[in-house]
Amino acid sequence: MIRLNAFFVVKKGAEEEVRRLGNELVAASLKDKGCVGYDLFTSETRPGLMMFWETWENDEVLNAHSNSEHFRLYVPLIEVLTEDGLHVNRFDF
Repeated sequence: MIRLNAFFVVKKGAEEEVRRLGNELVAASLKDKGCVGYDLFTSETRPGLMMFWETWENDEVLNAHSNSEHFRLYVPLIEVLTEDGLHVNRFDF
């Protein structure tokens, strides 16, 4: 199993748009083969900080997700609304 935590800081004024785009990415990703979990969280202690929390069965399904139409659509749209992109941490378990 693979856990990805993708942290990012949203530009001021873009929070609602990022939440909308992020929720659409989550909904589409949850339908991907091998997706065990996919959520979007907003920090309660650090304004503007958000995180995608993903769990995948293996590298094969994660690679398919990374090449999916919805990933290629939503991630760039979200990235331009962040201060410095998404910072991904990977954990294998």
